[in-house]
Amino acid sequence: MRPTRAMSHTPTDASAGTRVVVASMGILVTTLAGGCGPASTPEPPAIAQPQPNVLLVVLDTTRADALSCYGGPTGTTPAIDALAAESSVYRRAYATSFWTLPSHGSMLTGRYPSEAGATSETNHLPEQVTTLAEHLAAEGYRTGAVVRNPWLSAERGFAQGFEHYLEAWRGDDGRSELEGEQAATAAAVEWLRTSIDSADPFFLFVNLNIAHLPYTPPEEVFHRFSSRDWSPARLARLRTIEGGWEHFAGALPLDAADFQILRELYTSEVAVADSLVADLLDAVRGPDALDQTLVIVTSDHGENLGDHGMIDHLYSLFDTTVRVPLLIRYPARFTSGVEVDEVVSLVDLVPTVLDTCGVLEADDDANAAMLARSLCDGGHGRREAVFAENGRPINGIRLLQRFPGFDVREIDHEMRMIRTEEHKLVWKVGRAAELYDLIADPGETTDRGEVDRELRNELLDSLRLWVAELDTTLRPGRFSSRDHESLQRLRALGYVE
Repeated sequence: MRPTRAMSHTPTDASAGTRVVVASMGILVTTLAGGCGPASTPEPPAIAQPQPNVLLVVLDTTRADALSCYGGPTGTTPAIDALAAESSVYRRAYATSFWTLPSHGSMLTGRYPSEAGATSETNHLPEQVTTLAEHLAAEGYRTGAVVRNPWLSAERGFAQGFEHYLEAWRGDDGRSELEGEQAATAAAVEWLRTSIDSADPFFLFVNLNIAHLPYTPPEEVFHRFSSRDWSPARLARLRTIEGGWEHFAGALPLDAADFQILRELYTSEVAVADSLVADLLDAVRGPDALDQTLVIVTSDHGENLGDHGMIDHLYSLFDTTVRVPLLIRYPARFTSGVEVDEVVSLVDLVPTVLDTCGVLEADDDANAAMLARSLCDGGHGRREAVFAENGRPINGIRLLQRFPGFDVREIDHEMRMIRTEEHKLVWKVGRAAELYDLIADPGETTDRGEVDRELRNELLDSLRLWVAELDTTLRPGRFSSRDHESLQRLRALGYVE
């Protein structure tokens, strides 16, 4: 039998409908009913329930509008679309950074990158932080992970709290990207099948990296999404692009047709990712197993596909790179088939999981603050703004130094973002602050900072206040990997020299 826990929650100020300040985040939260049923529903008596299993699937490099259920090409993601019909679907979910390491650091710790110490300047997750896996392991959960992105290596600190941690990029020599992703998925499916009948609940974290550059989908999948018969030579050239820095430096010119092909290749990769998600979901579709599992499908960041004249995802806080899909299925706590339109942040996944698993107690000050950030009932709060950040892009600076005509000072700074319901401010620290009206200009094509200076300055003040309130007492040094295999893999992805 599974261990049980009383799942009732003492109403907090947020659940009572009043405004509360979450001091460590510098934001206001209010009650939000969408996604978890009306917040005003009377609290039922405490009932002992099994602790749910947790399956967290991160589709690396998958922008929200790549999925059919988010407006992407019809028929691209049938498995995820079917899951969406049974889930709470967050239409405006935001990552905390535009690349893998800091974004995953937030998803797995509930801290912003500079708080967790997982940044572009440190290149690892320090052991001093407590991860979601460590929280759940302390509650008796079996913990496992299967990861395809080498930034998430055990060496870099991401295995903290996991009993089983499979670095599934190892051994890629001699096999295609698809074969590697399929092998990783098969390993995750096997772990799920052996864990479902265990007396203990489980937490499985899966990172799939198929949508990342270079885009090399199977030909039969690409033919489904290609708009014409493209030149084989042009296709071959675009299939070998490993990262965006060469294009960013002006050394790799791309035209409109190139961008179109890249979009079609990328869509094909997302379709392959959907088939892998289908395999994972099939593994938990046994009797009652799915309803006893908190299923979260999301991404760590998106991708530019010619948007803003850019490819890849580095050095971009546009919605194309920080707006991500977020689907949460667990009928006991999340309303099935509802779309939530408020802005939410992936930094809140940890409190959401801990709340759903009955780990947080509202009578503890720290837990109460986390409950206010939970996306499910009992502590469900509405954000007035979400934030993202990136430190100095040390890896990118080093890569761009290969191009003598490019002045690396152009990118040698931190970046911050605040996104409200209607506007976004992107602050290149020490440089300009760009203001975008997301209602009139959802493509973020026109900087209105000079036109509406009052609003720009107001949001910049809010962003500076948020930065000032971050707990950055943890200041780890830069990490230098000695893992030849993972470094070789990162070079193949265009991340390091």
